[in-house]
Amino acid sequence: MARASDEFLAELLRIERTLWQNNAHVYRDTYTPDAILIFPVVGRIDRETAVAAILKENAAGRAWAEVYFDDVVGRWLAKDTAFLISYRATARWNDEEVASEMLCATLYVRQEEAWRVMFHQQTANAEPR
Repeated sequence: MARASDEFLAELLRIERTLWQNNAHVYRDTYTPDAILIFPVVGRIDRETAVAAILKENAAGRAWAEVYFDDVVGRWLAKDTAFLISYRATARWNDEEVASEMLCATLYVRQEEAWRVMFHQQTANAEPR
């Protein structure tokens, strides 16, 4: 897998960070209609299930208070059409005192002149720091 330019990776990370703002409209616009998301405890869900969950979190006043990315790696899977980002996220909900650490992977695909998410997975971080 070939590495991407720093500018391209920075652009996709900007999109990735907007997804951590828990905005249902951003999710609906950024994920493909057939996207698959996998989360610990929740399991595998589709885009509409994720959007509904975000709307519920929004209604309850729940949001990410802080999110940090470390150990970011980006690779082309298919030049100019499919790109994979993996990273370690340290994130804390606004109703929690302690941040959680997770490993994340997001697959971006080029559709209709935009980069959209087709797959995202989060897993508990088992790697020692």
